[in-house]
Amino acid sequence: MDKELKITCPDCGVILVVDRISGKVIEARKPIGEQSTGDRFTDAFIKVKKDKERILSTNFDDLKREDERKRKLAEDIFKTSMKEVAKNKEAK
Repeated sequence: MDKELKITCPDCGVILVVDRISGKVIEARKPIGEQSTGDRFTDAFIKVKKDKERILSTNFDDLKREDERKRKLAEDIFKTSMKEVAKNKEAK
C-alpha cells in the first residue's frame, strides 16, 4: 500500500496528496491540462504533445503567402510615395 493517497476534487480538479498515516495534505496539485491524470509529468507531456499537433496543423504555406502579399503591398505603397515626393520636388 502506498503511504500517500491521491484525492481529486470533483469541483475544481485539484489533486490533493495526503499522507495516509498522519492525514496531512502533503501537496495540492493544480491540473495542467483539462483532463488531469494526477501525474504532473504525464500531464505536461500530454499538453506539449497537443500543442505540437496544433502547431503542425497550422498551414505555414498560407502564412507565407499572406506575408508575401503584405510585403508586396508595402512595396507598392512605398513606390507610390516616392513618386509623389519626386513630383513635389519638381513642382517647386
